[in-house]
Amino acid sequence: MAATLEKIYEVALHHYHMKLVAGRGGLSNLVDWVHVVEEVDYVHFLKGRELIVTTGIKEPDDAGLLEFTRRVHATGASGLVFNVGRYIKHVPKEVQEFGETLLPPPEYRHLPSEKDQ
Repeated sequence: MAATLEKIYEVALHHYHMKLVAGRGGLSNLVDWVHVVEEVDYVHFLKGRELIVTTGIKEPDDAGLLEFTRRVHATGASGLVFNVGRYIKHVPKEVQEFGETLLPPPEYRHLPSEKDQ
């Protein structure tokens, strides 16, 4: 049974302090599966209606993240979660703008670092 991004986001908001940064209009998208994808070369395996999670370990700059986001969108994925922390310091403005106009919501959560403790 599929869940909506909105329901997943409500749970993640409280448990992981996830922040919606774009794509509020996509919250009704259905999610059949959640995948962790770290390399743009593996995006072509997606079938659609997945929620994609990435740390950005293989996309070290803003242009790489934007290309990754575009390729995920092209598969019909329901949403994209950026794990902000060690590899992604912030969701780039260009990615947010793309997500606001074309994609379901890119989201991110902050992982506590040593200096947060």
